[in-house]
Amino acid sequence: MRIILPLSLRLNYGTSRLRLWAKSTSHLGEKLPIISPISSVTLTHIHLGHVDGIGQFGREVMGASNGSIKLISSKPVIDEMKKKSYLEPFSPEAITNGSKVELGKGVSLEFWRVPHREHEIGETYGIVVRGEKKSILFLPDHDTYKETLDYHKMATIKDWLKSISVDVALLDGTFFTVDEVAGRRSDAQGIPHPPIAESIALLGKRIEGIDPEIIFIHLNHTNTVIDDEMKRLQIQELGWKIGVQGTVWEI
Repeated sequence: MRIILPLSLRLNYGTSRLRLWAKSTSHLGEKLPIISPISSVTLTHIHLGHVDGIGQFGREVMGASNGSIKLISSKPVIDEMKKKSYLEPFSPEAITNGSKVELGKGVSLEFWRVPHREHEIGETYGIVVRGEKKSILFLPDHDTYKETLDYHKMATIKDWLKSISVDVALLDGTFFTVDEVAGRRSDAQGIPHPPIAESIALLGKRIEGIDPEIIFIHLNHTNTVIDDEMKRLQIQELGWKIGVQGTVWEI
């Protein structure tokens, strides 16, 4: 099975995500302008910046029939969507920490809760996509590694990734440092994402054959690593990577 993830997997991009997905099939000889229909949607959390396109599945755009699409997320997320009358196209399946959902054809999802703006709506989860060849962690959002590692009773990032057995980890790379938004936002120090500079300091150097491949995704438009070749080189010299939109993994 093929999995494709952009730098930040957000539903608000609408049909452009589906076109990107369709483009990923070209090497298989498939010539599709857009991928449709969709059989399931999985949400890591319900913060508006990630789900403000969820209404695209409703009668105003795609017109998906009642309950025709499986929605996999936490109960607080599902409850919030129900309050806003967004559930009509979906058949919800609630998950909790450690939940496993079979998608068929040797592919399953595992859910690992992470602390992220917990005073707000819902819960947040990292998702491990397990295939017959490869397992990939998708973790675009969490507050700090201290809180995440404490929650899972792990000492280091590498220990945690080893415990959940993944080959590739797509990690929160929203900012390089919080300094890039200082002066632009009065709450800059309170924006909850672990900066890449802090993450690579905690990770150290990659050990080939032991450590998973780590790729930083979910890059904010302010992230200086986008244009700063020296910072990209700093990450690469440690053995880690910056995500490239449209990357395809065979799992």
